[in-house]
Amino acid sequence: MPLPSFAALGIDDVAVAVYRHVVAGAGVADSAGTAAGPTPEAVARAVHLDEATALAALERLRSLGLVQRSAGGDGYGAVDPRVAVPAVVAARADALVEVRAAVPELGALFDEGRRPRDADELTRVVVGHAAVGDWYSRLEHRATTDFVAFDRPPYVVASNESTQRVALGRGVRWRAVYTVASISADGSWQGVHRLGADGEEARITHDLPVKLAVADRRVALVSIGHDPDRPEALVTESEPLVAALHDLFEARWRSALPVPGTPGAGRAAVDWASVAARLAASSTSTVTSPSGVATPSRDQEARLAMRPPTPAERDLLALVAAGATDEVIAGQLGISSRTLRRRLHALFDELGASNRFHAGVEAARRGWV
Repeated sequence: MPLPSFAALGIDDVAVAVYRHVVAGAGVADSAGTAAGPTPEAVARAVHLDEATALAALERLRSLGLVQRSAGGDGYGAVDPRVAVPAVVAARADALVEVRAAVPELGALFDEGRRPRDADELTRVVVGHAAVGDWYSRLEHRATTDFVAFDRPPYVVASNESTQRVALGRGVRWRAVYTVASISADGSWQGVHRLGADGEEARITHDLPVKLAVADRRVALVSIGHDPDRPEALVTESEPLVAALHDLFEARWRSALPVPGTPGAGRAAVDWASVAARLAASSTSTVTSPSGVATPSRDQEARLAMRPPTPAERDLLALVAAGATDEVIAGQLGISSRTLRRRLHALFDELGASNRFHAGVEAARRGWV
């Protein structure tokens, strides 16, 4: 059976191969539990290395106390791994504890080097892609229980889904409100669904006033300008200001539409008056239901209301309700404009609706959105 990576102990794969050979090599154990083992030349032949590389690996293992030189000879014998390996692990663990203990001091040095000399201790302005992006990343890493964000252009740094997955994995509740502009790029709607599969709770709205991130209701980052060439943001740990920004998030969260298929979408409390207003604003689309749609009977209506929407219908309704243009909707769903119009006609027919506003009201009544 191959040995696992010993990289965490500072042992590369070559040294691991050498170590396995020495541990398995023949030899007579002495009273210290050390076996007289193979020479560097013999190890080099067995592991297919040059002698200098084999010797360097043996000396590295010896420096860690995993092997010893044979008394009066050139051979190297293994110390009982049941004793030696735990000792190395314990020593490395102690070193890592010391490194972790130095984090507060390093963090203070990091902050001091970036803080304007006249900046308030609780609130500061940061300017530039590097500074704003650095603070956003710090909030992601600092979150331990709760992280909320407004996602809208312009973007300062590329999205780092792996950081978010790590936070979700340690139990952070992660919520984000996206704008139509957020999902205008190809594949971005699928990206939102991918993050939802990892545990992010997501909603979508037509627009947002600012870019925002709040970690643990203790520190907030909010944009104070939307110049893509010179981003500016306010970082604050002021309790009243953080609370106000978190309240702003909650208000917009309630009025936004859940992204279908993401956590909490099925049980979301939504401000349907706001959703209906957005649908009314987007009802200028030329897509309407063909005239002459039959009014369903009460029995038919009851059966239709019982049918849940398909995933495709949920996506379509979410994008329409958010105010996305037909071009954006077609692009995110990977269909042509003609196919989109056909799907909208079919959706309106299914809902017995003549326009987007009516469709939104009926979908809300059925619990489809």
